[in-house]
Amino acid sequence: MRIWNWVSETWRAWESTLPHCAEAGCRAGSKLGLRRAGLELQGRWYCSPQCVEKAVRRYFMRSAVAVLPTPRAQHRIPLGLLMLSRGELENSQLRSALAAQRSDGGGRIGEWLVKLGYATEPQITTALGLQWACPVVPPPLARGDLESAGLLPYRLMQQFRMLPIYFSRANRVIYVAFSESVDYTALYAIEQLLECRSEACVTGSCAMSQALETLGRARRSGELLFEGWRSVEEMARTTCGCMLKMGARTIRTVACGAYIWVRLKANDEQVDLLFRRTEAQPGGVEAGQDEKPLIPARPSRVS
Repeated sequence: MRIWNWVSETWRAWESTLPHCAEAGCRAGSKLGLRRAGLELQGRWYCSPQCVEKAVRRYFMRSAVAVLPTPRAQHRIPLGLLMLSRGELENSQLRSALAAQRSDGGGRIGEWLVKLGYATEPQITTALGLQWACPVVPPPLARGDLESAGLLPYRLMQQFRMLPIYFSRANRVIYVAFSESVDYTALYAIEQLLECRSEACVTGSCAMSQALETLGRARRSGELLFEGWRSVEEMARTTCGCMLKMGARTIRTVACGAYIWVRLKANDEQVDLLFRRTEAQPGGVEAGQDEKPLIPARPSRVS
């Protein structure tokens, strides 16, 4: 009896050191054979693609709310007033630029100041850095930092006009340059998905446009764009279908702007999935009834 108790206690102690499926109510995850494989989602271990699909569906349900646009709080000193206080503009020049902006019905005040010849782009960039309390960095093309651009999907860089210029693997810090305004929701999403810390900086608008144009011409085979998704069930099936196709073992997902960003990793290979909510997409999330698992949708590659 004592030997049997010792064996039982030893078995339970050893079994407690093994990973358990994070899906509530999963019984298969307790089997020893399944623990040799498994998948990881948001740092949690799951025993099978079926369990991952259920968890992914819940993550997408929460993320679907986060992709809706929210009004940006106006808590920064206006760029024109900042330059006026620094003596870089005259009151009449600022009024003229504001009048041109209202008359045209659009455009940033910095663009109008440059267009009217009241300021140079370096002056606007410096003022932008002061406005957001961020350092100003040289143009990305001049620095040769486009090699870090592979860390982020092109569509996200294009939407936020941002560019990763350096990634410190030792310290797990990514430095991201912006050319219009610093979007901290984008930085937070990057931190969550890359599991790192982010630091914002500012660069010139023309330099950013040239860098994005250069990246847009390059072929990026590791990005898939899915437009007009109908339900979170469809998104979950698509994600798990791509996961099985490439043999990915790790999945991370986060809402970022108008997209839900999913990264699949298998050894040294990675693929980014972007689910975009179009204007025709209903405001609510459909509660789809189709439970057929793992049916991938047809994506469009980002070029």
